[in-house]
Amino acid sequence: MKKVAIITRTKGRPIFLKRLLDSVARQSFKDYEHVIVNDSGLKLDINDLLSNLPEDYRKSIRIIDRPQASYAPDTIFSESVDYSKSKYVAIHDDDDTWHKDFLKLTVDYLDNNEEIGGVVVRTDKIIEKIKNDKIIQISKKPYMPELKSISLYQQCFENLLTPISFIYRRNFYEKIGKYDNSLPVCGDWEFGIRFLTNYDVDFIDPGFALANYHHRKVSRLYTADNSFAEHSHRYYSNKIRNLYLRKELSEGKLGVGLIMNQLHYNQSQLAQFVKKILPKFLIQKMKNKILD
Repeated sequence: MKKVAIITRTKGRPIFLKRLLDSVARQSFKDYEHVIVNDSGLKLDINDLLSNLPEDYRKSIRIIDRPQASYAPDTIFSESVDYSKSKYVAIHDDDDTWHKDFLKLTVDYLDNNEEIGGVVVRTDKIIEKIKNDKIIQISKKPYMPELKSISLYQQCFENLLTPISFIYRRNFYEKIGKYDNSLPVCGDWEFGIRFLTNYDVDFIDPGFALANYHHRKVSRLYTADNSFAEHSHRYYSNKIRNLYLRKELSEGKLGVGLIMNQLHYNQSQLAQFVKKILPKFLIQKMKNKILD
């Protein structure tokens, strides 16, 4: 059994798949298997992409062709992870990348801190576009630059466990109930809440980014990144908040569900206040800055 299972879900995006393979091939840590789940419903042929890769890496790759496309990648998180066996699990989406020492540093940390459920690494956010079948980088800056530790309280409001930045213990994943496959989006956020409810996750900052979170403008084309799927994050995040709060109310206790809803309410109230006191052009400028 390999120490790490790298899990990739992909669907008809050869430009990104090539970059992904290069990202994994460059890893200085080699004790892994790479499970690539083809979510298109059509057989995935990547022989041309594999031909230039090191032989040991080619042998570690398993391609799973799903007979039918899910049309919502978050619904196959658990299915994809369960195709593998390993001590640790790392989800590497097909449009993101790692620093060459991502696995080396994260695995070493987990090996030496048995009580920790997983680690999140310092990450850069890269804005890019596709032109003439080429990926063009527009900008690069720290992603969540204020992040220094992983807080359950903060996770109740925003996802700190971004898949490309996160590696965790498989046995902990199995204990908390895996991912909710009924969620088309926000599945990783909800999983992170349950994970942090039970286990600590540490933050690693070696002085440089170990992961790159790639973004492109919202699009229905295959080049749109996974975080901007067609399904509404707002709709499903609201369903998750309702689910948690409703469960707590039925059990006669309040906890994470209340925190999630209170934080969201506070943020909504603040947004309403800002709209009242700031000119529209300044609000739009702030929105553009956030999106960039």
